[in-house]
Amino acid sequence: MGLRSVLSETDGRRDPTGYVTERLESGAETVGDRFAQVCETASERATAVTERAVDELCERAFDRSADALLEESTLGGGGGTLDSGPNDPLDRALENFLRRYGLDENRLDDRTLEAIRTRLSAAGADADAAELLERVLSERSTASDDNDRDSSAASAAGTAAEADGDAAHSSDDPLAEARSRLRTRFDETADRPIAGLLADVLERDAVVAGHQLERVLTEELPALVAELEAEMADLDTSSGTPSSAKSSGPAAAGTRSFDAAACASDGSAAGRENRVPSGRLGPAIAAAVAATTLLPDGEGVDPAVGEVATSLLQVSDGASGVPIDRLLGELVPLLVQTGAESDLGFDALRSRSTGSLALVGLFVANLAAMSLGAWLSRKKAPPIPDEIRGPDGTTVVTDEQVQRGKKAFQANGLMNQGSVLGNGSYFGVDLTADALDLKAEYMREYYARQRGADSFDSLADDDRAAIERRVENEFDADAPEGSIARYSAAEVYAHGQIRNEYVDRYYGGSPERGIPQGYVDSPEAAARIADFACWTAWMAHTDRPDSNHSYTNDWPYVPAAGNRPTGQVVVWSTISVVLLIAGAGFGVWAYHSFDVAEPTTELVDVPSPDSVSVTPSQYAAARYVPVAGALFVAQALVGAYLAHYYVERTGFYGLEETLGIDLVSLVPFSLGRTWHVNLGILWITTLWLAGGLFLPGLFSERDPPWQAAGATALLGALVAITVGAFAGVWLGTRGAFGSPGSGESDGDLWWWLGSEGLEYLEVGRVWKLGLLAGFAAWTGLVLRGVRQLDEPSTGLGHFMTYAGGSIALMFGASMLYTPETNMAVTEFWRWWVVHMWVEGVFEFFVTAVISAALVSMDLIEKPDAEKAILFEVFAIMAAGIVGVSHHYWWVGLPDKWVPIGTTFSTLEFVPLVFVLYRSLGEYRSLRAQGEEFPYTLPLLFIVGSSVWNFVGGGVLGFFVNLPLINYYEHGTYLTVAHAHTSMFGAFGLLALGLGTYILRVVTPESAWNPSWFRGAFWLTNIGLTVMTVASLLPVGFLQLQTAYQEGYATARSLEFYERDRVQTLLWARTLGDTPMILGALAFTAATVRHLWAARRNRVAAG
Repeated sequence: MGLRSVLSETDGRRDPTGYVTERLESGAETVGDRFAQVCETASERATAVTERAVDELCERAFDRSADALLEESTLGGGGGTLDSGPNDPLDRALENFLRRYGLDENRLDDRTLEAIRTRLSAAGADADAAELLERVLSERSTASDDNDRDSSAASAAGTAAEADGDAAHSSDDPLAEARSRLRTRFDETADRPIAGLLADVLERDAVVAGHQLERVLTEELPALVAELEAEMADLDTSSGTPSSAKSSGPAAAGTRSFDAAACASDGSAAGRENRVPSGRLGPAIAAAVAATTLLPDGEGVDPAVGEVATSLLQVSDGASGVPIDRLLGELVPLLVQTGAESDLGFDALRSRSTGSLALVGLFVANLAAMSLGAWLSRKKAPPIPDEIRGPDGTTVVTDEQVQRGKKAFQANGLMNQGSVLGNGSYFGVDLTADALDLKAEYMREYYARQRGADSFDSLADDDRAAIERRVENEFDADAPEGSIARYSAAEVYAHGQIRNEYVDRYYGGSPERGIPQGYVDSPEAAARIADFACWTAWMAHTDRPDSNHSYTNDWPYVPAAGNRPTGQVVVWSTISVVLLIAGAGFGVWAYHSFDVAEPTTELVDVPSPDSVSVTPSQYAAARYVPVAGALFVAQALVGAYLAHYYVERTGFYGLEETLGIDLVSLVPFSLGRTWHVNLGILWITTLWLAGGLFLPGLFSERDPPWQAAGATALLGALVAITVGAFAGVWLGTRGAFGSPGSGESDGDLWWWLGSEGLEYLEVGRVWKLGLLAGFAAWTGLVLRGVRQLDEPSTGLGHFMTYAGGSIALMFGASMLYTPETNMAVTEFWRWWVVHMWVEGVFEFFVTAVISAALVSMDLIEKPDAEKAILFEVFAIMAAGIVGVSHHYWWVGLPDKWVPIGTTFSTLEFVPLVFVLYRSLGEYRSLRAQGEEFPYTLPLLFIVGSSVWNFVGGGVLGFFVNLPLINYYEHGTYLTVAHAHTSMFGAFGLLALGLGTYILRVVTPESAWNPSWFRGAFWLTNIGLTVMTVASLLPVGFLQLQTAYQEGYATARSLEFYERDRVQTLLWARTLGDTPMILGALAFTAATVRHLWAARRNRVAAG
């Protein structure tokens, strides 16, 4: 169907052509607003390059007239391409152009070269640019139409055009209004030619402007054409007039286009009658010309569109003029077709919207599933019997004593001295395995003495075998039907002996274990800790109702108690391997099938950091960086202190004898590890907070009111909360807030102000509420900054806000338990926070921040980055959230978590395949940019982060989470290796990269010194590699072997760590700790130096 067939209204309906042109005008106004913003943020470097290019184009003049060019274009009936032989001046012009700007023809694809040719040919037209543009305007003022004014939009526009000198003309002339706004924007006089104004525009950041204009055209026009086709179909149905497009031409072949042949192409009266008056189409034509002129390469809009738009400049009011409706008929289908081919059209918008809704739906579904899991876990948690009685009915232990023991365990930080149910620190024993192993040992001793022997080992082989079977049978007991559990006489004896040992160890002190005297402030509190440990051992050997295995799926592996891997652990380990192979293959296929965008490997011309406008809030965000650096140094030093504890448990390099300072009592291992773990979380989070506050300003270049003050106040609040929390932990471990295991009158002050005593979530509840409020305030500040951007809710800035807000949302789950909560349920909620941080929202945040950084470096287009985020985060959320259930296998939660955790934990490897591909793409982009690229160091940190994410989270993560391996490995040094490579390697390096990027932007070029940051990168990576390969992994593999051969309790015992080979490997960790500390110092020193230089520069600039 041609435009002629819809120019007249047949039944009083709204004129479709008028509707389309009105939409085009509104789109052009949007383009003008966007372009004005771009002009305000143009960089000097891009300006210089564009200015030289414009001068070069304007100097070219070939022996070709405008008519000849038009004849060779698609409008003139030619093939749409220009014939350029080997000796053609156009080839010589192209060669000179490439040589002048230092471009390598071999690195440019054919599409880009053809686009350059097209622009060179257009610039060589004989007609002056100012004259051609003025012709377009003059045609608008001279065109008139004598047809019926009520029958078509053409006559109405023609009547308006006749009032050329009237004052009302400017208000009805969209192009004149646009020109007037353009002049106003540049503070120009009204008599300056429009060509001069456009030349000024071209000297701005043409690359950014072109992309903005192209996006409006390719996103708006497909929707307009679809609506127009629907209205034309209605007209066809109502009028019964056959469409000329159905008979011949491209439309007959199924191509969606307008029938240009139906319009006159000469200067006859008929041709003029069929024209759509240019006054209605001026804004759209101007936008099309600007978009195709300003595009820096051939991607996005086909070069043929450039020919059509170039022909617009040849329009005159003479007999040779081309009808405007024909030009539109050629231009619109090409733009629509190109947009569809490059996934920039309405379908792509629909898919992004659908993808966003799918992501939200997936997140909500995961939370709903895990909430159901929380209810099920609470319902089927291991019970704490009201009483456990001996054979004679004597009460051995009560539920109240067990609860007080749990509180004493947490208040005294024993989860960071040892562990329980395999979770916690690996310096001391695991209380569950220790109590179970001691219980079996003392029960054997009890029965050996009944047989008259001094010890179990002195018995004959047959007697020992008989006692072993008897002990195993007593352990293999069913859960009580009521609230009263029963002990055998041997179990009563064993429980008493364990109490005595724990009182000696935790109250009397055990220097060889790194436990000072009075670690627990009363014998009663130590005895209650023993009761709590014995209860966890009880649920580890007592069969769950209607099951043939214990509450902990027969973990830990203690042969004397009869605990061994269950059948489903073996079966699901096999399934896990199959899923891994299939999942990895699917990940490779999906990455290539969905065409996930990668950073460009072409040389990009990014603005110098000195040309970037830095807002006050960005300067405020930069202050976070040295604060995080100081926390990083503190964490590295404390980590080295803890590592030395493993080889010298009673002192620190003889400091006690030299200076009289008892570090073991002043800073015991449990306190040091609490600080070490939380310092790591805090400095990484601080840099992430800084990145979230900093990045939106790169795109908006303006701040909301009081944004800088809010960022500064937030930093001060976070520092105050951190100091208070760390002091509270230290005071709590020294009994300043009471000992909950000693009696009922101590209260819960330790819980509110001291330490909750749960790994990664140690700080008291008051400080935790403060941190949660800080997260909420940060989310609000970032959202205020993001709202300065003109982007939808699925835009890049919003994604970053959602990721940061999700961190706070997950942290809120740490408020869902109390000191009285069953330990199994407490572990459910603790891992909900920790795992969903690490495997869920942290990965979400990493993906969003890396994408935002790459977009700001001009290494990837924003729409491509948003699409990649949707895809990768969907994959992460699909597996990562429910994947938390692999932490639930051995802590007393329902055994349904074994198949669920196995499946989703294995599938967590799939998105890490994307991470590996992304790291390779980032590395290629880094190599392509060369040393002149101003953001080489931040990109280097990002590449390192992606590589370690795959190694630590993917390779080691899958290995330690294979059910059969995890049964023996759980709570060993292999977990330490996985934690360090994932936490610091993936998240820490990204944080350091963000800090480096922030300071690179705010620091003046003259003061920038990359040496310190480069040193920090290599020192930390070398330190992490040496630490992992030379110490953590070898110790972990030896521990795994010991657990399999001798039992888990032996692998976690003091005797294991004191073996000669293990001691050598523990000393080797110094080789990794040293460069790590030096790297932290280098980074912190560099941040202070560069922030001071930025401050001096800002003060000097006023």
